[in-house]
Amino acid sequence: MNKKITFSTTTKIHASKESVWEILLSDDLYQTAWDAKLKTSWKPGTNIQFNGTWENVEYSDKGMVQIIEKNSFLKFSYWSSFWNAPDIPEEYCNISYKINSLDNFSCELTIFQEGFRDEKHYNDTVELWNHTFSIIKSKSEELYLTTLNNKVCDKLISMVDSISHELYNKPVPNGWNIAQVIEHIIMGNSDLKQFLTEKPLDSPTSYDIHIPNIRAMMLNEKDKQKSPDFLIPSSKKYDKENHKTQLAKIQSEINDCIQTLDMYKKCGAFELPPFGLMSVYEWLNFSVFHISRHVNQIDQLVKKL
Repeated sequence: MNKKITFSTTTKIHASKESVWEILLSDDLYQTAWDAKLKTSWKPGTNIQFNGTWENVEYSDKGMVQIIEKNSFLKFSYWSSFWNAPDIPEEYCNISYKINSLDNFSCELTIFQEGFRDEKHYNDTVELWNHTFSIIKSKSEELYLTTLNNKVCDKLISMVDSISHELYNKPVPNGWNIAQVIEHIIMGNSDLKQFLTEKPLDSPTSYDIHIPNIRAMMLNEKDKQKSPDFLIPSSKKYDKENHKTQLAKIQSEINDCIQTLDMYKKCGAFELPPFGLMSVYEWLNFSVFHISRHVNQIDQLVKKL
């Protein structure tokens, strides 16, 4: 094992450190990326085993956890039966994962490997790491968006439940009342799966290119957004129990879209200024952060009323 040969790669992931960490330690990651069954306690000094089949060849790889710092850093040694090398300490490489937060909603993951047997081993491993990295990124982003969606929608439904029927429809001078805000959310997110799959398009543009700006726009409460006419709610009394049912349906549908749809596809049915055509992943982020924006608006309305 030549410890002077190293490999390192870093990527931005639109997910929290906690979500990325959960994926890195999950059995599902290694089953999906390496076709391996993982066995470990992830405690310093304990063994790791990866048993599986790769390209019709059964393998049994192993290592030992060296350093583990929750949500931040993991380092372990690694030896593979594919290498046809003796199982001795000198033939183990070292692999580490390092996570750095970029903001409240994204982080940066670095994978570092110290030690390769030869150039072929290096090239094959880089290809495998690139494959693994894309899986880590997609699984982390899906997990985080699901977690955030549940947190936001649970809070919204709980808020609606706690508001009296009188306050729910109480008029607000020069603005929407609480019920109208909820109706706007429902109008903008109902039948989401049908919309996202109505006109799928392939695109060379990155599936997440607009994510930072989408999130920034929705989080900037000082920037007042003008709703399109077809999403403006009527001035009438709304039934909050019916609204709760519809909100729960939207929460479930968003989660279903996250789990089942191709995040890389563009949605050709509608262009959203200033972003234009957006990917499924971008639209789902827009939906969740749009709902979150209005949860804060409702919170302020309740305090004023």
